Parts: sequence; C-alpha cells; structure tokens
Amino acid sequence: MKTLVEKKEDQFRPINTDLLQDGGDDVFDIYYKTTSFGNTEFVKFASSHPSHQEKVRKLISSGECTEFFIRQDDLIKYYHQATEQLRIMISDPAIPLLNKTQKLYDVSKDIMKNFFEYSGSEEVLESSENVMSLMDQCLSEGQARFDTITQVISKDYFIYTHSLNVGLYCLVYGINDQMSAVDIRCLGLGGMLHDIGKAKIDSSIINKKGPLTRDELDIVKTHPKVGQEIMESMQCYATSVVRMAGQHHENYKGKGYPNNLVGKDIAPFARICKVMDVYDGLTTHRPYKKAVKPFEALIIMKNEMKDELDPNILGKFIRYMGPGS
Repeated sequence: MKTLVEKKEDQFRPINTDLLQDGGDDVFDIYYKTTSFGNTEFVKFASSHPSHQEKVRKLISSGECTEFFIRQDDLIKYYHQATEQLRIMISDPAIPLLNKTQKLYDVSKDIMKNFFEYSGSEEVLESSENVMSLMDQCLSEGQARFDTITQVISKDYFIYTHSLNVGLYCLVYGINDQMSAVDIRCLGLGGMLHDIGKAKIDSSIINKKGPLTRDELDIVKTHPKVGQEIMESMQCYATSVVRMAGQHHENYKGKGYPNNLVGKDIAPFARICKVMDVYDGLTTHRPYKKAVKPFEALIIMKNEMKDELDPNILGKFIRYMGPGS
C-alpha cells in the first residue's frame, strides 16, 4: 500500500521551465518541492501565465530551487506549450542541429516515460506524435545521418528510452531511404510506439533485472497483440503504424510471434522496425547484459540472425550506418 507521500508524489511531474511558452492559451500552476518535518510538500509558486514567468526565472537564477513541477492532470497542457517552444527552436538557424536534436529527444523521452510509468493515457501519445513530427522536420532539413542521433540517445535501457530510440532509428532510416514525407513520419511514429502494449503489462515484469521465467515471457509476448488493439481502438493511426506494433516480433523466415508470419506477409514497416528494435537491444546496457559496440551488433545481426531479419532492409541499414556509426 502506498504511503501518503508516495501518493502525493504520484500527482506531480517535473518540468523543464525553458519550454514554458511566452504566451499561449494553456495556463497551469507551477509548484516546487520542499520538505517540512520529514514530510514532502508541493507548494504552489506561480502559473505558466506570462505575467508570472519572470518570477520563475528569478528563482531559477537565484539557485534556491532547481526543479519545478506541475500536476499530472496538466501534463497535456505542458506538452502543448513545450511543443510550441520546440517548434520555434528548430526554426532558428543559429541553433546547431545537435542541440535541437538533444532538446527534442529529452522532451520525447519525458513523454514516453510518463506514458509507460505513470498515466498510460492515450492522450499522452498525441503529444508524442507532435514531437516526432518536429523531430522529422529537424532531421530531414539537417540531412541527418545515424551518427547524429547516436550522439544524443540514451544507452541505458528503459522501456521509454528504447521505444524512443527505435523511433529515431526508424525515422533516420526512412530519411536515408528517401521515402515520402508521409511514410517517414509514419515509420518514425510507429517505431516510437511499437512497444506500447507493454504499458498494460505489470511493471515488475517489464523492469525485472534478469532473465524472465517462461510464464513471464509468455506474458511479455502478448504485448504486440495488445499494442495493436490499443492503437486500433484509438482510430487515429495509419494501418502501417498499427502493424508495426502488432508485427515487430515476427521473423522473416517464420517462427515469430504472435502470428508466425513469413517474409512479405510481414508489413514492410514492421520488418524495418524489427531491425531497429534488435539493433537498439544489442547496443543498450541492461543490468544482466552488456551492450555491444555498433559494428559488433551489425556483425551479429548479419551472421546470427538471418532467419529473423529481412536481408534487404538489414543490408540497407548497414550501408546507411556508414563511417562514424
């Protein structure tokens, strides 16, 4: 049973005050955290209204408070403001591409963390779509290579960082493959959301620091079907995006799950997602498994996973990675 403090902590989320918009219609209260007689309290400090922003900036400059919070119920309003600020930032030619990518990554990571670890709200996913669209715009205009995103992505495994990483790999693959703007965006979004079915699985299984038991593995294997059902129920995603959630664990030569599909019966974007999913899994640190270097991961994928991966997609991915990967 959660304590009173834990319940209170669950009601608030940290924010990046740099992303508070100067103006805008979404106004919400801003809090700071303090401890009094051993109890954690969240004290209202200001709102996001422009008339209060100077007060927030002064407190930050003073060093008296290093972190601000909002109520969980105001997350969508905050993400809306953050997205608008990001939109302004990426249109500024004076800001280096790497800086823009890092800021977009940080906000995307925060969105996915809130979805997987806290609310599981489908409304939060709408924010992820907006930020992924900005990432597409940023990277497409910057003619991004894979070595651009490998400088900013997190290599410590969490379900939310893994989801975001796969989305970015998919996005840059689409850019390098000269897909249409619509397909690039769908591919990146589908990669980012490919594991959303895991939001419905007990976190003790998802975050287990060690190999899963057979029963636990059977539970985890339900996530593609669950993820596809979630996305279908929302009725706002393209079929190609939905299939990435449902088919990214199918193997090119069969014996995958959940439907044992083979070859071209697996949707093209799902086959791309499979390659990116495996690559991020191999190159990410986990408590029970060391990460391998990018070149070693590609060798493993090429020599040991022939039955699982589409050889044409894998070949392109290896070429696109190129020097500096």
